[in-house]
Amino acid sequence: MATENTEPKGLGGWMILPLIGLFVMPIRLAVSLNNDFLPIFKEGYWEILTTPGTEAYHHLWGPLIIFETAGNLFYILFALILIFLFFTKSHLFPTLIIIYIATNLIFIASDLFISNLIPAIASESDPESIKDLSRTLIGAIIWIPYFMKSRRVKNTFVKRTPVYPLQPAETDGI
Repeated sequence: MATENTEPKGLGGWMILPLIGLFVMPIRLAVSLNNDFLPIFKEGYWEILTTPGTEAYHHLWGPLIIFETAGNLFYILFALILIFLFFTKSHLFPTLIIIYIATNLIFIASDLFISNLIPAIASESDPESIKDLSRTLIGAIIWIPYFMKSRRVKNTFVKRTPVYPLQPAETDGI
C-alpha cells in the first residue's frame, strides 16, 4: 500500500507573491530606464552632468548613471531568467532568487549611498529612495528565509535544468 505525500508542493501558496514581484520588477525598471535614463543620453543631460566646468558637473555623475543603467538592465534580465526557472520548477530557482534578492538590496543601498555623495542629490529630500530601500530590506528579511526553509520550495523546485540551452536535461536514468 503506497502512502500519499501530503507535504506542500507545486507553484502556489506564498510563492505567488515573489512571482508577482518578478513580473512587476522588469516592467517597473523598463519604465524607469525609458522615463529617467533615456532622456539623460538623448537630450544632452549626460554632457551637462559629466563635463568638467559645467554648473551641474560632479565627478560621480558619470559612474552613478552608468551604475544605475547597467544595474537596471541586469535586474530586468535576471528577473526574466528567474520567471523561466520558476515555471520550469528548476532546482536553480531557490538559490538564484536568494542571490537576486540579496544583490538587489546591496545595489539599492549602494546606489543610495553613492547618490548622496553628490551635493545636488544630497540637498534634496528623497523619501522614495528610502521607501524603496526599506521595502527591499523587509522583502529580503521575509523571502530569503522562506526560500531557504520552506517545505513547498524544497518539494517543488526539483527539476534539473540544463546549464546551457542546448544541453539535454538529465533523465535520472530513464
